[in-house]
Amino acid sequence: MYNIGIIGLGFLGGSLAKSLKSTDIVNKIIAYDIDIDSLKLAKNENVITDYSDKIDDKFYECDIVFICTPVKYIPIIEQELDKVVNENCIITDTGSTKKKIIEQSKKLHREFVGGHPMVGSERSGYKTSKEFLFENSYYIITKSPKSTDRAINTLKDLILAIKAIPIIIDEDKHDYITATISHVPHVIAFSLVSLVKQLDDKNETMKNLAAGGFKDITRIASSDPLMWENICSENKDEILKILSIFKEIINQFEQNISNSEITYNFIDSAKKYRDSFINKKVNGNTMPELNINIKDENGALAKIVNILSDNDIGIKNIEILNNRENNYGVLKIVFYTYEQMEKAYKILKEFGYEVKENT
Repeated sequence: MYNIGIIGLGFLGGSLAKSLKSTDIVNKIIAYDIDIDSLKLAKNENVITDYSDKIDDKFYECDIVFICTPVKYIPIIEQELDKVVNENCIITDTGSTKKKIIEQSKKLHREFVGGHPMVGSERSGYKTSKEFLFENSYYIITKSPKSTDRAINTLKDLILAIKAIPIIIDEDKHDYITATISHVPHVIAFSLVSLVKQLDDKNETMKNLAAGGFKDITRIASSDPLMWENICSENKDEILKILSIFKEIINQFEQNISNSEITYNFIDSAKKYRDSFINKKVNGNTMPELNINIKDENGALAKIVNILSDNDIGIKNIEILNNRENNYGVLKIVFYTYEQMEKAYKILKEFGYEVKENT
């Protein structure tokens, strides 16, 4: 049983606390946040065992402490924790940049393992936190000179307990990878939204019509501005490298747009590569989900749920697809197993529904 410390009880820290609380390997959870109301709420909800309004000796008994603050504060908090936790305590973080954090950890007297859960960040605050946030998500582990096998294995135990997928990445690769697949896409999303804002008319025609694909690729532009200003500042060098390469791709497209063959090959190549990882999991399988066409009428959804329930088929997640530009059907259902998905496919087809596996 582990005693857990959490520094920063916002969306990410709160979700981590709720996820860890639901496991059978956590004894107690101590939290700190500048928002006392969030701490009190979490205590009243029995999500945390106790809290402190400062980083003090209340964290002494912790086996591992997660720093879930904006990245620019993490190196400072590392040093504060190093003074108050016991000599066997492991310090870890959840920041999406690692270079400065790992560098600072070399000064610690405690074990340190870098951590980065690859989960959504467009929300903020404890009240938005979710117990199941980490399920089936990647959780990057970055070794540091202060990491030991014991520290890494402890973090892996907790990651697996919250049903996330631990992935170990070298520290020199982490910031380059995250700049490419996370940070620059956010910058592009912010830029696309700014583009529409700049070009729109006084009646906001573009804004009103910006549904479907535009909303999909700019969803992350609703992310916390403070968090992303921190990330851009901390990972500036890697972001600028990737942006430079992205500009080259845009320039190439601009130069070749009049050439139908080159333009087609560019789009086709991107499509094939994108299709190769749609909904892919670590084991190479897609999610067990179906897309179903149903009419917009009273009882349509309930009828499908009842059919599945009557046949002992569990539903893991269900979603109405308002945007169907690239989707088949109106309804998406995610199942717990492929066997259940295949059974549901057969039964729903027998009931006359148009059904497609999401591949």
